[in-house]
Amino acid sequence: MNMKLLSKFLNQSLLFAVVVATPGQLLADYERAEDLKASEILSTEQVSGAHFSVDERVESDGYLNYYTIRSDYGVFEAASTAMLLVRLKEIDALAQLDELSSTEVFVNAAADAGLGQIEVISTFVQRPVSTLAGLPQGVSRMFKRYSRQLGEAVSDTKEYMATQKELGLSDREYADYKKNAISLTERYFNISAAERDLAQELGTDPYTSNETLSEAIKKVAWVDRMGRVAVKVAGKVAGLSIPYVGVLAKVNDAVWGKDPYELRDYNRARLLATGATEELVDAYLKNPWMSPTQQTVLTAAIGELTEVTGSDGILRQARDLRTPVEVGYFVRSVALLAWYHSKKQPLASVSTELAIPGGIRADGTTVLLFPSDYVYWTETMAQAAREFRALGAGNPDLKPELWILGSVSKRAQTELHKLGYDLNTEFADQLLGESS
Repeated sequence: MNMKLLSKFLNQSLLFAVVVATPGQLLADYERAEDLKASEILSTEQVSGAHFSVDERVESDGYLNYYTIRSDYGVFEAASTAMLLVRLKEIDALAQLDELSSTEVFVNAAADAGLGQIEVISTFVQRPVSTLAGLPQGVSRMFKRYSRQLGEAVSDTKEYMATQKELGLSDREYADYKKNAISLTERYFNISAAERDLAQELGTDPYTSNETLSEAIKKVAWVDRMGRVAVKVAGKVAGLSIPYVGVLAKVNDAVWGKDPYELRDYNRARLLATGATEELVDAYLKNPWMSPTQQTVLTAAIGELTEVTGSDGILRQARDLRTPVEVGYFVRSVALLAWYHSKKQPLASVSTELAIPGGIRADGTTVLLFPSDYVYWTETMAQAAREFRALGAGNPDLKPELWILGSVSKRAQTELHKLGYDLNTEFADQLLGESS
């Protein structure tokens, strides 16, 4: 389970240091993160559907919920409710591709393309993901224009990884870490226009971490391209499946419409326009753990922070993200900050002294937005709350604002109010409405 990854990330700054402790590890004055029940925190439609069911037991690390999804297309894990919504959308996309791959038109198109019989999605997902061997020459021509760009991207990743040796990893751990980083880069920069088009039809992220979906889209796109047939699914959707990004739904056209190299240049130009230095922007863009889509969302969020000082600090923080769970949490936190600035109250500056960026209004009020699912009053949460409260101690009349995307325990609510917080919870519906 990936819950340990977020804990390691948050421990580094005290603000979000999280451990899933045994009762003996916590003082009696604090709560212990406990498992939740899917039936009690999700809607009926989210618990089960035609092609999936979510396990009743939901693990919690005190900040995020960790779900196990069993589907016709494999077992998936989702580190956060936001990722659960993404995975459910992707399972629907797999169901559409599965149905399409079984049709006579598709089978004949695959044969005409010289690809032979392409397995239906529900059968090939049961074996390890691999690429088709012996592809027709036309496919290599599709990717020819990417060869130089891919080589440069991999070179950037190697350069980035050389800066990570101070992490305290053993030689073997570092070798695996580097190998995974290069593998991610190669996958991102090999996404074709046909795959992006099909992802747009399905309303999914072309740079998804769901390898089952990526492989399914790749195969169907090959048939579409080589079989010279118009592969169509149920129809285009309004927006990309990135929940909880509020006003940032505008990233859709860039993610679907630009190739990975163009997207990197696009994000680079937008970040330089905010006043960030070339050195900082380039270092940020070389981080292989952040997908092109996540970089575009983060870039758009920073762009929304108009007339806000200190936003370049967000890029410095983003350079050091090292796992998918870290990246997802960080990107959503910055997107929420941009939403607050645009829809609630203007921010004057950004504080990046803590694990995720916080906002400061012109009157000195401090604002922090947690993209958390459920928060318990653990010992580390109490310490974090006091640390953040201290930032606004210069004016005791100002109540710091704490926004939590999900909910909090009764104990956490009581303690946060005692510390003088203006606490806002369960505002996800507002964001989902604006993202459509």
